[in-house]
Amino acid sequence: ALKIAVVDIYHSRLKERQRRKKKFQRVVTCGILPPAVLERRYPKEVQELYETMRRFARILGPVEHDKFIESHALEFELRREIKRLQEYRAAGITNFCSARTYDHLKKSRDEERLKRTMLSEVLQYIQDSSACQQWLSRQADIDSGLTPTVPVPSTTGRRSAPPLNLTGLPGTEKLNEKEKEV
Repeated sequence: ALKIAVVDIYHSRLKERQRRKKKFQRVVTCGILPPAVLERRYPKEVQELYETMRRFARILGPVEHDKFIESHALEFELRREIKRLQEYRAAGITNFCSARTYDHLKKSRDEERLKRTMLSEVLQYIQDSSACQQWLSRQADIDSGLTPTVPVPSTTGRRSAPPLNLTGLPGTEKLNEKEKEV
């Protein structure tokens, strides 16, 4: 009796799933919910909300649900714009002409900062010729659009240690050349 009850529950869930699927297909084909609404792209944060709120679309109805999601997308855009305007105000900018100049200068500063970090990265590897060759090949791969094939050395600010001088240490005569290199 227990097994039959479990199978009945399983069948009822399958029937409910089929019913919801047919209802959604009817809504799309009848034109209640236009296909453009289904294909609309939202920012990542709104897309996450859309995914979590999709199960409530049946309760709200397709039009109300779409309005709900659109209002949240608008809210997200307004918050982003407010944050940008607050950044301008903190920098002392009072008009949009100055804002365009500020954005242009900020972009060039970011590019310069990126170049400086690349230069410091090069200077870090300049003393070790093998590390320098690895860095150059990695940069060439990045410039050509490939993923780097050489393992990326750590950029924690530490330099690679120079090789140890093992001459005169006890037990080194038992090591072969590869072990001494390691």
